[in-house]
Amino acid sequence: MVRIARTVALAPVPRPWLVDALGALTDLAESTTAENGHLLLPDGRQVPELRLAEGRHLRPGAVYESTEDADGGKGEAGAREKGADAGRRTDTVRITVEEWRRTRALRVAFSGSGSDGDVTGRAALIGPDRPDRVELSGRAALKGVRSPLSRFDAEAELRCGDWWQAAEQDSGARRPPLRARLTCGPARADLTAVPRPGHDHEDWEVTVTVRLRGRGPLRPLVSLGLGLARRPLARAVAEAVDDAARDWNAGVPQLTALGREELGRRFLSEP
Repeated sequence: MVRIARTVALAPVPRPWLVDALGALTDLAESTTAENGHLLLPDGRQVPELRLAEGRHLRPGAVYESTEDADGGKGEAGAREKGADAGRRTDTVRITVEEWRRTRALRVAFSGSGSDGDVTGRAALIGPDRPDRVELSGRAALKGVRSPLSRFDAEAELRCGDWWQAAEQDSGARRPPLRARLTCGPARADLTAVPRPGHDHEDWEVTVTVRLRGRGPLRPLVSLGLGLARRPLARAVAEAVDDAARDWNAGVPQLTALGREELGRRFLSEP
């Protein structure tokens, strides 16, 4: 097994702000209406590139579909721009509502099919009005790749209460509040993230730990290879974590400066 850890400073997200942001986003979703498959915002504008394909809007069994031209355009516009052949190569995403109860959970299943591969999965937000837990799981298969590395399985869980308690009170965490796992052929990667208050409690210090190991009959051979490649792997993980932190710190403070009403207007103004 190879263990790699990296600590970065992140701009904090106050929990009350997150509650307001999720509330504003959920309010906006519930204020939309469906007419002949088209989704309409409260001001009458159509939600672009998304339609209700099956079922009743925001009810269990409702299926939403988005289709994008794989050659660059989107939907019918892309087909017109690229010609008749463009419509033969499209990336399609389908989202199915499994549960929509703000006091309990929002659960959806998703699937995507495109020129590069296929993906399926599920996502859940437990306690939307009082965020408790986020769960993700999925599977991807690359097209045109005949090897064990063409199929990926992933799962992740964020325990919101544990995260903010560790991030704001420096009380430590019995177990990492953010855990993720990626399985690919003969290898597996486990990722954890643990926050603590930063300097003067003005930011979060988050330690990201990645553990890489072999699995199955090839486990000894893969583990040996991972050990030999530890240094370049450590550099790659550090660069990825640093890049993610840089993007987070560039965008998050702008969002957390907005109040609930401002967030609602910003969501409405997005193209």
